[in-house]
Amino acid sequence: MKINMNAKTSSSSTSSLPLSKLKSFDVDNIEGLDTHTQDECLQHLTSLKKLTIGDCKEVDLEGMQWEALKNLSHLVIDNIPQLVSLPLGIQHLVQLKTLEICNCSGLRSLFPVFQHLTFLEEFSVRNCKELELSAPNFQIFQDHTSLRSLRLQNIPKCSYLPEWLQHLTNLQQLYLLDFPNLTSLPHEMRCRTRLESLQIERVLRFEERRRKHFGADWRKIGHIPFTLL
Repeated sequence: MKINMNAKTSSSSTSSLPLSKLKSFDVDNIEGLDTHTQDECLQHLTSLKKLTIGDCKEVDLEGMQWEALKNLSHLVIDNIPQLVSLPLGIQHLVQLKTLEICNCSGLRSLFPVFQHLTFLEEFSVRNCKELELSAPNFQIFQDHTSLRSLRLQNIPKCSYLPEWLQHLTNLQQLYLLDFPNLTSLPHEMRCRTRLESLQIERVLRFEERRRKHFGADWRKIGHIPFTLL
């Protein structure tokens, strides 16, 4: 069962639904969603597999009772401008396999929560203009062996890829899109022997550097099937 909840959905229309059987829940453009209402709803979503929260300028992600979503495997957070860092509560989502964050203009850091999401298999961050990718201590990523796919797109503050990439030892797909200030790839890329696909698009400074010093970066990724656009 799937429910789409938006600004036109009345609270009475959802209160009578069997929320405990829901598998997918889309919350879009809801105004005035108070903490009590969202917690009342969340405690019944015990079977939920996918949750999408988008365009909710008043939602309190930090105050949400994430523990109730014990079966959640796919979380999408879209256009939540008040989000500054990942909500602490999502580290309790032990079944979470896919996390997508996009269009969050206020997001500045993925830490400290991201270091605890060792069960993730797919992670995507797009259009977060204030985001810094660096970690305070990159050794914390030694347990991130489950991540298979990483997509980073339109993160203008990133001029170099973070050192914690070297700890994603089972990474198979890496997408780098719309990085206006990225100039080179880290030396650790040559150690990514399990990487099956590398896609680089609209990374202007890297393209300029590649033309001048092709050999240096090519030695890092020559063993990986990749697309450069």
